[in-house]
Amino acid sequence: MTDFGRDLRVGTWNVEYGRGVEKNRRRLDLLTDRAAHLWVLTETHDHLDLSATHRPIHSEHRDEIPGGRWVTLWTALPVIERLPTADPGRSVAARLDGGTAGEVVAYGTVLPWNGDVGPHPNRPAKGWEEFARVVPGQGREWAALRRQFPDATVVVAGDLNQDLGGRHYYGTHACRRLLTEALDGAELTCLTTTDRFAPDALEHPPIDHVAASRSSMRHATYVEGWNNVVDGARLSDHGGVVVTFRGLEV
Repeated sequence: MTDFGRDLRVGTWNVEYGRGVEKNRRRLDLLTDRAAHLWVLTETHDHLDLSATHRPIHSEHRDEIPGGRWVTLWTALPVIERLPTADPGRSVAARLDGGTAGEVVAYGTVLPWNGDVGPHPNRPAKGWEEFARVVPGQGREWAALRRQFPDATVVVAGDLNQDLGGRHYYGTHACRRLLTEALDGAELTCLTTTDRFAPDALEHPPIDHVAASRSSMRHATYVEGWNNVVDGARLSDHGGVVVTFRGLEV
């Protein structure tokens, strides 16, 4: 049985649709070793199953990838309720019982990437157009959750498709500014900016992020990450991250 400890741990990782039985075994070993209470897995697949220790809250299936989903929240915290999102294919949200840590409101998402054509194949988006369309709407959802649950630790996590802080890797100045404005408008702070990691900790700056309400910032004292290649096995095209909130006993 996984020992989750007394600190609240939240992680996210884009697992490239969980392809391969042996790779899923390795992915599961990695996730188990890092012992997060809440995993936000993106570009995931039902075959990557954490149900021995966590309960899933899924976004809708992707029709073009049988068994594939953009987001699954895997939680070891009791679920109070699932919360609606405007785009149940791209995002998923839930209110969780963090025990002595208080309530946790989790919102998992995949933000559009460069070249994401969007939902209208007859009028495909170009470049970062879909990112510019989606982010303001999600930002309003994040802000609404902060207002609705002012005493909760609100967490937004997933594949945000922009590096934030430090040296440039992926994204544009305009998109990073738009994302930062959306987080600021919801009084959320990204805890996985490049400058929070040791210079040699990751091969590339992360674009998978964990952001949280600013009232929880004093507890977010430890950030860790890993590369897409682990012990010689390529497990994704992304690295992953975990944030530990110390002093929030669960």
